[in-house]
Amino acid sequence: MAATVAAGSVLGSYIAVRRDVAASLDAPAHRLLTGHHGAVSDRIVGAFTDMGSIYALGGVATALAARGHRSASADVVIAGSLAWVAAQAAKPLLRRRRPYELEAATRTVAVPAGSSWPSGHAALAAAMTDALWPRARPATRAALVLMTAAVGLSRCYVGVHHLTDVVAGAGVGVMSNRLGTLARAQVEDRLEHRRSR
Repeated sequence: MAATVAAGSVLGSYIAVRRDVAASLDAPAHRLLTGHHGAVSDRIVGAFTDMGSIYALGGVATALAARGHRSASADVVIAGSLAWVAAQAAKPLLRRRRPYELEAATRTVAVPAGSSWPSGHAALAAAMTDALWPRARPATRAALVLMTAAVGLSRCYVGVHHLTDVVAGAGVGVMSNRLGTLARAQVEDRLEHRRSR
């Protein structure tokens, strides 16, 4: 079910951008999310946006491994890495301009690489959340969802993504984790089969 919703979010976002209807969805979100810039809020939101970076992936994976959760650490690395690669590979499909490039937003972070669609940070955050979900307690799951949402919305706030980019990125992240989980299970099955010979 989650994979179907994820695929639908990517496809729906893609179609909305291609048919020039995404702006009607993005504009209200843009007004809501970018209307309260300030020195303190920019710093706080900037910290949240970094939770979707490749550096955050390394930090989360290292922390899990250090606490003895090696399998979870491996799942996070696989999911996050696949999500980042998939998001970067998808960017040329639309070559969408970022909000700050359209002068529709103020950029408060370093200049990002690639086009706006989909959001790589949202993809990575969603992939990590989906990878950790089966092992997480209810309170941890709530925190993971909030963190993923904060990363996605922060990408709009800092001026580098439209909301529809974030929706697509989250879908890419979930699908990447599901693909990684399937691939890992197949590899483990083959190894087990060889050992049992």
